[in-house]
Amino acid sequence: MCDPSDSKFEAGLNSQLAGWSVLWGLPGFEKRLELTFSRRFRISLGRCASAVGEIRLAAFLREGPAELLTEALCHEAAHAAVHALHGRGPKPHGREWKELMRVAGFEPRARIPAILLEGVAPALQTERARGVWVHRCPVCHASRTARTRVSRWRCSNCRKNGLDGRLIVTRVDGPASAEGMS
Repeated sequence: MCDPSDSKFEAGLNSQLAGWSVLWGLPGFEKRLELTFSRRFRISLGRCASAVGEIRLAAFLREGPAELLTEALCHEAAHAAVHALHGRGPKPHGREWKELMRVAGFEPRARIPAILLEGVAPALQTERARGVWVHRCPVCHASRTARTRVSRWRCSNCRKNGLDGRLIVTRVDGPASAEGMS
């Protein structure tokens, strides 16, 4: 499942997965999941390939608060469980996923608040410090934000009304509100 040199750590994570599996009406489901830790994650806390039962978590979670690792693991395991229970139909963070998170005792959230990530992942701090690009419509004042400047974006409302829809793009330095899981 994870680093074989740390069998207590692995056993603890397996135990949590087994508990959630029972709560979700899927006893033994944890045996169909493969958990790995990746040093390649810099922004995301985890990923789940539901169809094949692969959960990959950011390696920095092993050194962070146990609560953060537990929530990230539950978050990704819930994606796999939704797939096992409902197939490919439900939305990634839809009502089925939210219900499984609640049953497991977690607030169903797609992103972790930035304050909880402080000191855990230096790359996340760097991303936040860079700021964001705000793309704002000068006509209807609708806006979107992104980590990069996207010059091809247009205002869909203005385009529907026959206007050009070009957006004014400005950089906003400082912290972003949150980063997170898939």
